[in-house]
Amino acid sequence: MSTVTVDPRMKARRVAVLRAEGRRRLRILLVAMGVILTAAAAWGVSLTPLLDVDRMAVSGIDPANRAEILESSQLLVGMPMAFLDVENAQSSIAALPWVRSARVWRDWPATVRIAVDPRVPAAVVPASGGRTALIDAYGYAIGWGARPTGLAQTDGSDPIAGSLEAALPHVSVPFSGQLGDIHTSADGPLAVIAAMPDDLRAWVRTVTLEQGQNRIGLELVGGATAVLGDPVLIDDKISALRAVLATADLECITTIDVTMPDIATVTRHHPCRP
Repeated sequence: MSTVTVDPRMKARRVAVLRAEGRRRLRILLVAMGVILTAAAAWGVSLTPLLDVDRMAVSGIDPANRAEILESSQLLVGMPMAFLDVENAQSSIAALPWVRSARVWRDWPATVRIAVDPRVPAAVVPASGGRTALIDAYGYAIGWGARPTGLAQTDGSDPIAGSLEAALPHVSVPFSGQLGDIHTSADGPLAVIAAMPDDLRAWVRTVTLEQGQNRIGLELVGGATAVLGDPVLIDDKISALRAVLATADLECITTIDVTMPDIATVTRHHPCRP
């Protein structure tokens, strides 16, 4: 029986290769364990009270609306800062009908900040069920107004909104949609409201619109009516109306017609009754 003799140099090289492979595997194992331990430590730290939400800061709104914003965000004090879904919170807040836009972000180590850009009511319009709706300058329905006295507040209308409604111009065009919808039929009256300076706004009770003819009018304090006609040359028509109100004897006036702003006409009671 013959014996195979292995060259000592080949044997030494084989042993060196095996040892190198063992060291490489050991390094991989140590690195993997380090990653796992680091991740576990980070996870543990993130769940400690040291990195919980301690404060919710909301800006850009009336304090009375803070609770609605926080509820919509679904973020709470005590949640781990690292695992907050700020994108979802931001989308939920921006979906509120009275919010134009919202931004939510972490302010490390323990504060969540919410900045809200609210829509501003510009007018009041009649809605179904005897209630009213508040719309902004772009026609978005942003809230229900106060119900008439004696009717139960069972539909989300705001009994405090009465004072706000009294300060806003009214538009006669009825709204039949839901909050968040756009009241496109009120575009013409809203354009007139946007162009009105404060001194004229104090005279205006209601902006009217003849739906079939698209003619805009203003019901003024004292019972007179201003006729603007089609929603064109609005600035010129408003200037003509202001000139009449500032210079004319307003006693017994029934109609001020500025459909042709260069030739404004005034109609009075005949005979004039005090």
